Amino acid sequence: MKILKIYDPAMCCPTGVCGTSVDTKLVQLANFINSLDKTKFKVKRFGLSTEPSEYVSNKEVARLLNEKGVEVLPLIFLDEELLFEGDYPSVPSLSSKMGLGSFVAKF
Repeated sequence: MKILKIYDPAMCCPTGVCGTSVDTKLVQLANFINSLDKTKFKVKRFGLSTEPSEYVSNKEVARLLNEKGVEVLPLIFLDEELLFEGDYPSVPSLSSKMGLGSFVAKF
């Protein structure tokens, strides 16, 4: 089983899909995550304001934050490989990096 870990920046709620201006990338990402085969992928999502210890205990995350600051967030790992930093990827980009081929968002 592969593990997708997302280290989010501080947000108003755990998903970032709240308030008056909703980021469509976050909506699409949330829908994509919910559509993953749970027998093949486990998703762990961490919030900077709610789970700061996760950002310290992961040595790579801590190193990136020390070197680049919070602007490096979000960080997205598949197993221990860093896939994306600094912005949420499009669903097709993330899907491709995860070995799922071309995934077209229908959201």
